[in-house]
Order: sequence, then C-alpha cells, then structure tokens
Amino acid sequence: MQPAKTPRPRRVRTTSRSVRAAERVARTLISVGGIGTIAAVVLILVFLVSVVQPLASATSLEKPSLLPGSPKGEQPLRVGTDEYGLIGWALRSNGQLEYRDLASGAELERVDLTRGGIPPAASSAWAGGEFALAYPDGSLCLGRADFATSFLDHDKAPESLRALAVGEHAPHGRGRAQRIAAEQWRVQEPSTGQRPIVQLPVGADDPIAVVEATRTTKGFRVAWLTQSGRLSVGVLEERENPMTAELEVEISTFAAPAPTGATPPQRLVLTGLGDSLLACWEDGRALRYDLRRLDDIEISEEVDLLPEPSARISALELLIGRGTLVVGGTDGSLTCWFRIRPPLSSTRDGTRLMPVHALVASGPAITSLAASERSRILVSGTQDGELRVHYVPTNEERASVRPFESAAGPVMALALAPKEDAVLAYGRDSVARLALDVGHPDGSARALFTPLWYEDYSGPEHVWQSSSGSDDFEPKLGLVPLVFGTLKATLFSLLFGVPIALLAAIFTSEFLSPAWRTPIKSAIEMMASLPSVVLGFLAALIFAPFVQNWLPSVLALFFCLPLCLLAGAYLWQFLPARTAIRASGMPRLLAVAACLPFAAVMALSTGPLVERICFGGDATGWLNGSVGSGFPGWFWMLLPLSSALAIFAAAHFGGTWLRRRSASWSRRRCAGFDLLRFVALGLGGAALAALFAALLHAGGLDPRGSVVDTYVQRNALVVGFVMGFTVIPIIYTLAEDALSSVPQALRLASLGAGATPWQTAMRIVVPTAGSGLFSAIMVGLGRAVGETMIVLMATGNTPVMEWNVFNGFRTLSANIAVELPEAARDSTHYRTLFLAALTLFAITFVVNTLAEVVRQRFRKRSYQL
Repeated sequence: MQPAKTPRPRRVRTTSRSVRAAERVARTLISVGGIGTIAAVVLILVFLVSVVQPLASATSLEKPSLLPGSPKGEQPLRVGTDEYGLIGWALRSNGQLEYRDLASGAELERVDLTRGGIPPAASSAWAGGEFALAYPDGSLCLGRADFATSFLDHDKAPESLRALAVGEHAPHGRGRAQRIAAEQWRVQEPSTGQRPIVQLPVGADDPIAVVEATRTTKGFRVAWLTQSGRLSVGVLEERENPMTAELEVEISTFAAPAPTGATPPQRLVLTGLGDSLLACWEDGRALRYDLRRLDDIEISEEVDLLPEPSARISALELLIGRGTLVVGGTDGSLTCWFRIRPPLSSTRDGTRLMPVHALVASGPAITSLAASERSRILVSGTQDGELRVHYVPTNEERASVRPFESAAGPVMALALAPKEDAVLAYGRDSVARLALDVGHPDGSARALFTPLWYEDYSGPEHVWQSSSGSDDFEPKLGLVPLVFGTLKATLFSLLFGVPIALLAAIFTSEFLSPAWRTPIKSAIEMMASLPSVVLGFLAALIFAPFVQNWLPSVLALFFCLPLCLLAGAYLWQFLPARTAIRASGMPRLLAVAACLPFAAVMALSTGPLVERICFGGDATGWLNGSVGSGFPGWFWMLLPLSSALAIFAAAHFGGTWLRRRSASWSRRRCAGFDLLRFVALGLGGAALAALFAALLHAGGLDPRGSVVDTYVQRNALVVGFVMGFTVIPIIYTLAEDALSSVPQALRLASLGAGATPWQTAMRIVVPTAGSGLFSAIMVGLGRAVGETMIVLMATGNTPVMEWNVFNGFRTLSANIAVELPEAARDSTHYRTLFLAALTLFAITFVVNTLAEVVRQRFRKRSYQL
C-alpha cells in the first residue's frame, strides 16, 4: 500500500498593494483628465456664448422725460445735442439759434442770425450742427452749432459742484458741469462758430429761394436756386491771409441748367462730396445733376421719389456719408435711395438713383427724420406722434415709442445724440428726451447670414469688410464669405492630401516590405512636426511665386505624374514573374520614386508647349479672358472624367470577354495588350473630352468665371499644396494603423482563394478598415478647418466668394487672428469675431458628429464581415 500523497498547498494569487495603489491613481488621473477635458470644452463654449449673446439684444427706448416749457418761435429746421446729452440746440427757419438745458428745459443762450432783423430767405442744415443761411441781398453765412468743453479741478470748483456725485451734473455758468472723477468736472457751454460772410452773385431783384451746402475735402460746395429758377453751384475755398492772419473765402461760381417744371423745386440736396445735386419737388419729382465737371453741369436723370401719385414729400434726410437719401412721404412711406451702377446705363456718370430700402410702406405721414453720425441708424417721427428707430441695411424697425403724453401731436423735429445714447424729440408744446440703447443692429442674424444691399453695390451681396479709412464707412459683417473660405480651404487641401495619404497608407501596409515599413512611416510622421507658420512662410515667399512663374508646367504636372506612374506600372508587368516578386520591396519603391523626376521633366517640357498651342502662349491671359476661347479649358478640365468614363465603359462591356480570351495568354502578351489598351483608352478619353468640350463651347458656355478665372499669386491652388502636406501625415498615420489592424487571416484567406494582392487590398482590407479610414479623413478635415497661419500667409486673405482655384479667400480662423487684436472690446465687431469662433466650433462639432455616425455604420458592416 502506497503512502498517501501530501496535498500541494493551493497558491493564493493576490494583487500587491503597490499595483492596486497605482491602479487607483491611474483611474483617478484618467477620470480627472477626462472630466477636465469635457469641462474645459463646455466652459469654452459657455464663454463664447456669453460674449456672443448680446448680439441678439433688441434696441430699447426708455420712457421719455418731458422738459418744462415750450419751444419758442417757428418750427425747428434742425435740432441736435452735445456729445454728452446735456445741452440741446435748435436752428429755426427765422434765423434764431437757441441752446437749452436738457435737464431743466431752461434756455441757456440765443444767437440771432438775422443780420439786423432781416431773416434769411432760405436756410439749410446738415449733420454735425453745420448750417448755411442765405439772405435776400445774396450774402451767405456758414456756421456751426457747437460746444466748448473745459475742465475744472477741485480747487477751482464751486461748492455747488463739489456736492455732486460722480456722474451727476448741474448748471454752471452758460452751460452745464458734470463730475467725471473725484477731483475733476467737465463743463459744456454753447459755442456758435461762424465763417466770414460770402457774397453770392445774385441781385436784389432775384433773391435766393433755396440753398444747400456740404463740406468737402477741399472746403465747401454750395448750390442755390433763385426765385426766377436760376440754379448755380459754388465752390468755396478758405485761405488764411499771411499778413493779417484773417480767414479769407474765395468763391467760384458755375451755372447749371434751370430745373424744368411749372413750379420751382422746394429742396436742393447735395449728395456724397458734392458730386451730385438733387432738385426735389413736393410731389416727389426730382432731377439729378452731375457735378463732377463743374464747367459742364448737366441733368443726368429724372426720378420719382414717391410711388404714390397723391403723396407729397414731408421729410428728407441723408445718412452718414451723404450717399443715401431717405425720403418720407405724407402717405407714410419711408424709402432709402442711392446710386448704383447698372450694366446698361444711359447717364453720363454711369449710375442711376434707385429705391433700395423700403423701411415703411404706408401709414401716418412722416414728419421728421434724424440720422446717426456714426452708423446707419435712422429715427423717424410721424404725424400721430410715434417715434421709430430703423436700421437701414437690414430694413428693420428696431424700436418704437410715443414720446409725448398726447398722441395727437406730430413729432416736429428729431435729433439723435452723437453717441447714439439719446433721442431728442420736439412736439408742438414740449420737448422729450429719451434714453436710447441701440444694441448691435449690424450683428443681427439677418445682417450676418443673409445678403444685404450695401451702398454703392449693384445688388444684395454677402460681404465682410469690418473697417475702412473713412468715418462714413458702412460696416459689412457678413460671415458667409468666411464660412465659404473655410470650406474652400478644407476642400482643396483634402482633394490634394487625402488621395496621397490613403494610397501611401495602402502601399505601406499591403505592398511594402516590413523591413522598410517602420522607417518610411516614421519619416512621413515627422512631416507633422513642421510648424504651420514655416509652411505658410514657404508658401507665400517661395511656392506662390514659383507657381506663378511656372504655371503651365505646374498644371501639366497634374497630368504627367499620373501618366508616368501608370505607364511605369504597365511596363513593370513586362518583368518576369520571379523578378517582379523579388523586386516587390525596395526596388519597386525606387522605381516608383524614379517616376517623379521623370514626370517633372516631362511637365517642364510639355507645359509651355500646351500653353502655346491651347492658350495662345499666355495662360494667365487666357484665364483673364483676354485671349483664346473656352474650348481648351473645357478639354483639360473634362479629360480626367472622360478617361474614367472610357475605362468604366471598357471594363463594363469588354471585361468578361477579355478575361476569357486572356486566360491562356502568356505574361508578356498580357502586359503588351494592357499597355496597348492603356494607350487606346487614353486616346478615347481625349476624344470624349474633345467632344464634350466642343458641345459646351458651341452652347456658349465658358469655364472661365467658375472654378477657373483671373489668376492671383496667392490662391487656393498654393494653399491646397501646402495644407495638403499638413494633413497627409495625420491621415496617413491613422489610415495605416487601421489597415494594419485588419486580421491577417482575412488576407491569407483571400490570397488562398486566388485573389491578387491588389484585389485583396481593395476588396477585403480596405472595406474592413473603412471605419478607421473614414476617421482618419475626418481628423484631417478637422486639422484643415482650424488651420490659421498657412491660409493667413498664402491666400491673400481676401473674403471673396468664388470657387476659382486661382483666387484667394479668407477663413474664419485667419480672420480671427488678423482682426481680434484690433477690435474694440465689446463692440459689434469684437462680438462678431467671437461668433466666428463659435461658428467654427459648431462646424467642427457637426462634422465630427456626422463622422461618428458614419463610422459606426462602417463598424457594423465590418463586423458583419
């Protein structure tokens, strides 16, 4: 009997404390990192929304404060306020200029401009408080309702001002003082400026009936109409006498054709810098004079400013820049007119006055208008006492209110404060002051994402132009050109980078020797370490001039490189089978590389030849439309598509027959037939391209003006090259990893079933790795969407909307980088740039979401395999 075996003690497997501690630390760090990343993204989104949200705020008008007392004298011709809304002024048609305290309603000063009791026969006033008065004897007075600003320190301030809190104001001297700091007060006082009296060449028997003046870059331009209907234009030049230091005014007078009609016009309007004059009648009829050549003034056109025959003009106003005329009628219509340049115009200056913005169609009569001195904000008053705030470019009514307790009285005159923070409304027996918060009308959804009809444009357009050298500039903050530029940059970079990256990944994974796979993959991945600013520098200073100087050869390279690679592949089939198998590693890779310089030499030699034969020896001239026809452009653009169509037709209709016939052929015979078929299909594709090009050309179609047009040195073609190099390493790396992760058993099964390596790669490996390949493309797309420095340096940074591959563009990211440092904090421009960032965020989010949905579908299909 054998002794019983002693049972072996059971080994207890436990995890050491250090491993468990490390696992907890790792789990904690991973959780903190993941939650922190999500929180950071959410906080960025919240910050962007918080900055952008005020763009959606509405314009507000606070409850009016009625001033005690009533306006004296006749109806105000023009009213206004100082910069800080403390003092108001009113110029009346009887020649009286009065200043009022807007807090108490008390009259501060009255200036008599009647020249010894003689009231002006005609008067004119325009923005900025400037006015012109003409008297019966032909004398002209140019002046300005202005204010003098001074400051008081603590030791000079009276006790009544020291008791004020910061921001409060009180009467002081001839004006009003406001405490702006603990030890400082600002004093505003009326100050009327007048220039020397100018004698106009009119006689006492024919006094002036209407006068209009405007300031130009060289002085003043004045137009006047006498009671007999004689119209004249004068140019005033001011010079300082070097001996007496007095200001001397010289006037040059030019005669204009007399206005035609039974009655003389009731209003003259000088638009722009005085290069155009409108003579307006109450019934809406207007004559426009061209004043560009003062020695040859002529009537350019006649227009009807009121579409309703029974209506009468009740108010006229010019917006900032004096290019847009706002016409208010007794029928309640409110329309904005400005000159556009239509394709066929019979006027001498090539422009026509057109009604562009219809702010109000009908309603109570418009009695008063006031335009902002800093934007396209317009305030209108009606016969029934309603006050409205409009933003002209978008045709929007932003706010409305009834400023007076009695709704029966009309709004006789309006003034919009220089800072757009207050509105002054004159009624029959009271003056109302309303606090105004304009908000961001030029940052509304309609202004940002719909085409608007801007001044001097021939129609509604999407435009981004945030600044200009003139104060009369109309901000154009359309984001659509920036979104378009972003998508254009992404598209062209992916068109260049994705095919190269995916084909390189397939070649490395499926056809390259494993010994060379790692070093080549590492070399390609090193391309991602190149800074984008360096690539942008190279693109702007090296690649762009090179492409411009060698444009025909660069374009020829697009055809020569595939042609050389395909020709080399067909010639490779002439090698014996054993030799081809032995040379499938590095020798084949070197053979592929040898095609590159051969293709470059071929492009350098054929490019100028093609330019001379097809494009009249000047490719850029052909793009500009100065030489040649559209046929060669259609031919070269349709050649790839026609060749692909010929290949598909040959494979579809003759593929089965060819496989049966070639089953018994030798390798060399098959290679020779494939080479002949390649040449035949190339010629067939060229014939199809020529046929289609001839049909399109016969139909009057020209490719110029679409994807090809005028050549600009820094363009989308250069950006496609350079940005393609930035996305190739990312797409290549992820795609190669996805292809390499496909189980080897699938490859062996396919090869064992008789499939070729190419068939195995394209029909088994690529579909199985489809989700990974799609993810690689989406990651590359995200990299291209957010690229900044390359598009900033290599595109010309012009926000244009056209698919022309030879023109530039501007992207959202580049626009933010350029303009954010110069944008005033919390301005509409500043917040719109943050909206551009939010738009970029939204585009990326939507693209990634769609990509994830498509990737999941790929994964399901791959799992079924």
